[in-house]
Amino acid sequence: MTRRALLTLVASGLLWLAIAPAPSWAGGGGCHSGMTQGTGEAVLIQDGCFTPAILHVEPGATVSFSNRDPWAHNVSANGWGHLDEIGEGDGFAAAFDVPGIYPFACTYHPGMTGAVVVGDGGGAGNGTQVTVGSLVASEEPSVEPIVARSTTERGGLGWVGGTALGLVAGMGIGLAASRRLRSTV
Repeated sequence: MTRRALLTLVASGLLWLAIAPAPSWAGGGGCHSGMTQGTGEAVLIQDGCFTPAILHVEPGATVSFSNRDPWAHNVSANGWGHLDEIGEGDGFAAAFDVPGIYPFACTYHPGMTGAVVVGDGGGAGNGTQVTVGSLVASEEPSVEPIVARSTTERGGLGWVGGTALGLVAGMGIGLAASRRLRSTV
C-alpha cells in the first residue's frame, strides 16, 4: 500500500470517528436520549442512563435503583446512595421521609446524574434523613418516564472528534514539513 493511500485511509477513519455519535454502550457521559422525569418508586439504570433521571415521589416512599446494564455503575449522593459497584441485575433501595431534592450521580460515568424530588421539593433534601437498604423491587417497576425537555443535541466535535481533528491536522503538518524538507535536499 502506498504511503498516500495509507494516509488517506487513516485520515478517513479519524474523520469518521469525529462525526459518529458515541454508542450508548460506551458507558460514557450520561444519558444519551435526553433528560427524563417520572413518578413511581423505581429508577432503572440502563443504556448509561438513570431512567427516569428525575423521579417525583411522596414523603415516606422507598425507591429502588436497579442496574440493567452489562457494566457496573454506582449511585453517589450526599449522605446516602451506594458507592460500591452495582453489577448487572443488582441494586438497592432507599427510603425518603423528608421533602426535598436529593441529587445523585454515577461516579464511574461523568454526566450520568439524576435526582429524587420528594413532595414539592421544598424541604432540606440534604440526604441525612435517607435510610438505605437492600434492593426490594419488582421485576418491572412502575415508572413512566416522560421527556421533560430535550437536552442540547450533540454539538461540536466532542473529545473524540477534537482528538481526531488534532491528529489529522498534525499528520498534515508533518506531511507538509516532510515534503518541504525533501524539496530542499
